[in-house]
Amino acid sequence: MNRRIPIFRGGRALISRSLGLALLGALLLVAGGFVDRERVFYAYLAAYAYAVTTAVGALIFLMICHAMGATWPVAVRRLAEAIVSALPVLAVLFVPLLFGLESLYGDWLHPESVHDEHVRTLLLHKKPYLNLPFFLVRTGVYFAVWLALGALLRRGSLRGDASPALAGGGRLRALSIGGLPPVALALSFASFDWLMSLAPTWVSTMFPVYVFAGGFVAAIALLTALAFTADRAGLLPGLSASHYYALGRLLLAFTIFWAYAAFFQFMLMWIADKPEEVEFYLRRYHGPWGTATLVMVLARFVIPFVILLNYRIKRRPAWLSAVAAWVLVAHYLDMHWLVVPEASGARAPYHWLDLAALLAVVGPCVAFAALRQRGKPLVPVNDPALPAALRYESV
Repeated sequence: MNRRIPIFRGGRALISRSLGLALLGALLLVAGGFVDRERVFYAYLAAYAYAVTTAVGALIFLMICHAMGATWPVAVRRLAEAIVSALPVLAVLFVPLLFGLESLYGDWLHPESVHDEHVRTLLLHKKPYLNLPFFLVRTGVYFAVWLALGALLRRGSLRGDASPALAGGGRLRALSIGGLPPVALALSFASFDWLMSLAPTWVSTMFPVYVFAGGFVAAIALLTALAFTADRAGLLPGLSASHYYALGRLLLAFTIFWAYAAFFQFMLMWIADKPEEVEFYLRRYHGPWGTATLVMVLARFVIPFVILLNYRIKRRPAWLSAVAAWVLVAHYLDMHWLVVPEASGARAPYHWLDLAALLAVVGPCVAFAALRQRGKPLVPVNDPALPAALRYESV
């Protein structure tokens, strides 16, 4: 089978272009710092949350597939591993945020300087958790969990390419079963720390589910787009309409799941009508953010939901990959909607700094993932489940 599986030897143009765009984005962010320093960090955090949630979503998908012993995902598993391989770069890309902590999290970093007495009391009550040393320690723990499990799963998969005796499916399954709870907890607390604490008096126990659902559906969308691209390049022999249909079903299911989490979080808070809870939504309802919220809901749920209900579209790779690209854009709008409205002052919802931040964050991730994949096949060639995965049929 090894002889029939093409090796990925390209990517030079992709790597150079990605690095060039990343450099352009970084230079624009530096220039933007002289225009609106606070907005630079909010834009960067939105782009960063977009990339991290997608990469961790791919890690969770990979671990679920191992834990379940699922067959058909073996055909596209190496692509999920490629997405996960960007996590080391994302760990490094967290460093610029350290220079913007005052802009992003100034309220809980200095609760004693908050003028509102009620808010100050709440923040002082949360200080044992929301303080800088503990924040940095927790961030280190999150990345340690993600990097360790991602590296072990990828290494175990690549070792199997050298010899069937090293495939180690049982070890990867045990690692995934044991690793899923720490990964889920790390993502949950990261969503609290990096995103929810932008509005430190706002609390939602549904928020980690919302963030997970968005990242997971984005990971499936990216996996679908990569599968289509690799398939067209002849790097995924044996991929059929049934594989795309399976990916399309997941896109539809988790688009609905995201909408469920988003709606019930909103509904319960709106019914309770507590000032510290509804303020989050009021900030995104009034002024230009009202239009941005409507656009996000349409792009994130209504449009992909209606399209993905169509059976034929889910079996047509080109159409499904176009929907997947749309979902990826919508996920960025979602992360942007969570982050940027918390910036102080009246600002337009979208800014050229948003694009600059996306280039600065996504560019290095794409280049690094492509570089790490060069010289390797895009399928686990010695996995005993691969023949069955390539024969997979769904009607």
